[in-house]
Amino acid sequence: MLKKLQATTGVIFAGFLALHLINTWLAATGPDTYDAVQGLLRTLYQFVAVEALLLAALAVHVVVGIMRIVKEPKRVLSLRSRMHRYAGVFLAFVVAGHVLAVRGPSWFFDVYPGFAGIAFSLEFLPGYFYPYYFLLGLAGFYHGLNGLSIATGRLGWRVPVTPRLLAATTAVAGVLMVAALLGLGGQLFDVGEPSNSAFAHLAGDILGVEPGT
Repeated sequence: MLKKLQATTGVIFAGFLALHLINTWLAATGPDTYDAVQGLLRTLYQFVAVEALLLAALAVHVVVGIMRIVKEPKRVLSLRSRMHRYAGVFLAFVVAGHVLAVRGPSWFFDVYPGFAGIAFSLEFLPGYFYPYYFLLGLAGFYHGLNGLSIATGRLGWRVPVTPRLLAATTAVAGVLMVAALLGLGGQLFDVGEPSNSAFAHLAGDILGVEPGT
């Protein structure tokens, strides 16, 4: 029962995850493309009923995952399974903060981070946000793709993902994340003044600091 519930919620959330990662990778092409695609996707996954379903699926998926780790007998896991679990634990640890950071401003202040908001975070705390976003993207991709293979098998319509395919596509995802972060960090093109964005000023008000200082 728990396995099928975990599989179902994982499949539901996987669609959003794929769109979110693609949008993130598009940051390497510039702010206009990134923001345009994000604006289009918002009309889909920020529709009230859809967003409620996604948040519920995410919450249930995390809770069931923790329950299975705690309740199920300890066993020797393959390297692939260990990496899947490590990625899941990392994502479970940071996901609430990530959701609050990216959706909280729009829920409570009608401010969307967009390209400039992410660029500001990299400018404000580069030592934290560069590795954080890289690990978030890589862990999300690996856990999502490997999890989709597991989940579809449990639900009766298996999508096979070989170890070689998983390793190769994860490596590509890592390269795409690096390119996206270079774009967001202003290494590939001019990103303007992220500290002048609405998100930066909101963050400054909340944290009690002056953006750009």
